[in-house]
Amino acid sequence: MNFRQLQTFLEIIRLGSFAAAANNLNATQSTVSARIQELESELGVALFDRSQRKIAVTSKGRELVSYAERALQLHDEILHHITPRQMLSGIVRVGVAELVAMTWLPAFVATVHERYPHISLELDISLTAPLRARMLAGDLDVVLLPGEIADPALVVHPLGMVAFRWMAGAGMDLPDHVLSAQDLTRLRVLSLGENSVHYSTILSLLDRGSSAQRPDLCNSMTVIATLMIANTGISVLPPACYGDDIAAGRLRVLETICDPAPVPFVAAYKKRRLSGLHELIAATAAEVSTFATAEDTASG
Repeated sequence: MNFRQLQTFLEIIRLGSFAAAANNLNATQSTVSARIQELESELGVALFDRSQRKIAVTSKGRELVSYAERALQLHDEILHHITPRQMLSGIVRVGVAELVAMTWLPAFVATVHERYPHISLELDISLTAPLRARMLAGDLDVVLLPGEIADPALVVHPLGMVAFRWMAGAGMDLPDHVLSAQDLTRLRVLSLGENSVHYSTILSLLDRGSSAQRPDLCNSMTVIATLMIANTGISVLPPACYGDDIAAGRLRVLETICDPAPVPFVAAYKKRRLSGLHELIAATAAEVSTFATAEDTASG
C-alpha cells in the first residue's frame, strides 16, 4: 500500500469516476485502474462495485475513506514540517475574486514562486458564490474572496477590509446635494452578478430607498468602471483601486447618506482536504494582501 494508491482512491470517490480521477491526477485511466487493483489485492477486499454502469463504493470502501484521509493528512504534515520549503511541490488550485486579481495578486504569485519554486498555481477568477461552491466541492483548494465565513469545516485567514463608495462618471447628471437612498433609486445602478457580495451589498442599499429597481448586471468590476466612465450608471467601487480615474476626473466619489460598510476578505480552505500546501498558500495570501486591517478601516 502506498500514498499514491490512497490518493487515487479518494480522488475517484470525490470525482465519481476513474476517468475524472485520471484526468485530475494527470495519469492514464489504465494507471488509475492498476493502482486500485493493487490496493484491493493488498487489502483483500473490493473497494468499488463495478457491476453497475456507474461505479459505487462498497461498504469496505466507505470504511477505508477515513483511514485514507488520515494517512494522507499525516503524509502531508510530514512533508510540511520536515521537507525544506524550497523542495515542496504540487499543484494548488486557487479561486480568486476579481478585486484581489486587480490589486495584489501579482505580488502574491511572485512571492509563492520565490518561496516555493516547485509549487504550481492554477488561478480561477470568478464571483464569490461559484468560488465558494467549487472549494466546498473540492474543485478548488484555496479561495480568496469577500465576505465573512464562519464554517467549522473551513480554515480561514483574514485578508483585510476594503472600503467601497458610491461612484459615478464625471459627466453623469446628478442632483446637486448629498444623495439619499431615494435619490439613488432614481438612477441606473450597475452591479456584479447575483452570485456576488457586491450584488447583495447594492441591493441592501437600494432597499433603504424602497426601490424595486433591478441593477444592470456585469461579471467584471473593471467593465463596470468602464461603463461608469461612459456615464451609463452608478455603482459602488473601492476608491483605493480607482485613484487614477478619480484624480483624472473620469470617476467621482459621490456624497451619500448610505455608503456601504467596509467589506472583509478572507482566504479559506477545507480542513479535511490535504492542507499543508493549502495552509502555506493561504498564509502567504494573508501576508501579501494590501487590503486595510479592521483597525485601519475603523480609524479611517
